[in-house]
Amino acid sequence: MNELMGMGSPRFALPVAFALLLVITMALSACSSSSPPVSETPTGAVQPPAEAPKGEPVAMEDNLLIFTTVEDFENGNHENTRVVPVGNGAITLKEGAAVGTYTSPEIEAKPFEYLILSWNADTPKGTYIEIEGRVHAGKEGARQWSSWLSWGTWSAHAFTGTDGKVMLPGSAPASKTSDGIAKVATDELIVIGTSGETADKFQFRVTLYGPDGQPGTEETSPKVLLMAGTIRNTLEGQSIPAAYDESLPDLTQMDMDLDVPMYSQYLRDPKIANSICSPTSVAMALGYYGVDMSPEQAAWGVNDYRAPMFGNWPFNTAFAAANGFTAYVQYGTPADGKDPWYAVKQEIYRGNPVIVSVKYRKPGYEGRTEPEVENVPINYTPGHLVLVRGFTLKDGREYVIVNDPAAAKDEEVRRLYPADQFFEAWTKKVMYVIHRDESEGAVACVAEPIKGELVAVGEPSGGYQKFELIVDGQPVNLSDANIRSAVVSFNGQKTTPVTLRVSVLPESNLLWFKDSSEPGTYTFWFFDLNKNTYQAELVWKK
Repeated sequence: MNELMGMGSPRFALPVAFALLLVITMALSACSSSSPPVSETPTGAVQPPAEAPKGEPVAMEDNLLIFTTVEDFENGNHENTRVVPVGNGAITLKEGAAVGTYTSPEIEAKPFEYLILSWNADTPKGTYIEIEGRVHAGKEGARQWSSWLSWGTWSAHAFTGTDGKVMLPGSAPASKTSDGIAKVATDELIVIGTSGETADKFQFRVTLYGPDGQPGTEETSPKVLLMAGTIRNTLEGQSIPAAYDESLPDLTQMDMDLDVPMYSQYLRDPKIANSICSPTSVAMALGYYGVDMSPEQAAWGVNDYRAPMFGNWPFNTAFAAANGFTAYVQYGTPADGKDPWYAVKQEIYRGNPVIVSVKYRKPGYEGRTEPEVENVPINYTPGHLVLVRGFTLKDGREYVIVNDPAAAKDEEVRRLYPADQFFEAWTKKVMYVIHRDESEGAVACVAEPIKGELVAVGEPSGGYQKFELIVDGQPVNLSDANIRSAVVSFNGQKTTPVTLRVSVLPESNLLWFKDSSEPGTYTFWFFDLNKNTYQAELVWKK
């Protein structure tokens, strides 16, 4: 869902990182990502399967279903796809097939109003997948199957669509997301109706596209390692709780704080800083597991390029998974009489930070209706994502320990929020579950940075030394015609955004480096329009 910081959010002046100036400009709105020079998300080429579901029906016991094993994926219908023993099991294309579709069996569930699908996929360069679902919905006794509705196309890279044009991952066009029975609102399917309509079954299907529309090898074809579906019902007496792990100890008095790195979204690229709460939280989670990543890199990795927005829930977990993790979206709905935070606490107990969707306002802030939460860093937000790192008790009151990226400074990101207040602020009880699972066989399919060399152009002049980025003997344009964001690390420290200059100035394709900068090693990352990352190192001596 589009999670944007509210108009009540302060905007902070960003410091010049090591006095570096890059002659680039970015024509981006502060509250949305840019529209790339690519065509619309492809609509897919595979026709729907027969109306009757194939495979043995599967009963969903609680609010989360995960398909991830060979046995799971063998149940269902395969059209030019096959199951391979990668990790617990995975779907890939049959040998010689350029396109193939797996359709799940019928999944029987308690009546629900909302459904979120999420996925983990290995998408080598040039490949992509499309994710669709349908529900058996309506008034009880008169339910019928909806059309196949799309969550869009996903890849860790740019890819070639069915029309031969270069594409970027994005949610589906409106023509593929609604049929009168249900609709997909970017990342969440909603059963349509105002008279208690619900669904009692669903199916998902995933279409795999080979490299640049051609058959691939086992190494170059896409693989789907996990499909997850989570459901929610807000009708009175019909809540569907998350599973409660009875094998765990009592967590109601939890006192635990995971050591998660802290990033303020407001100290990042100012063109996108106001809307990158979700990828900033993902970057913090991955950093906790040892994957050092800037919020800017995460932002352009999770971005829904069609919406455009950085807060598409399944796109965020898909990107986390693409870095070698198991990740999915779940409704953390509590059971009656249980600790309301138990779904999150179970993950914290296992050593996994959790990202949650929230909306809140400062106590006493007038003119807004969001739940009040003490100690929040901004006046209000109608939609935001934060990372939960632990829980603690102070003077008999329970607090959630949160990394809130809306804080003004990195050192102010860790905050304590009263658990009862923050529970009311937890939107739809949506949570990102991200963890390592060696048995899953997850592989990092995000491309390694393309290494380049910064070559001095002329002598220092006007206080700057100019550099050209050279990759494989060719210059890379560092203007806004090619680069979305750039960051730098000094002597291996935490990255900071490179200050940008307008591209209309002369030599805007070059890096302008202030010649009075402190001596040391500067490592730059440049993120281009087509999901490529360039990396170059500069050893500066006065």
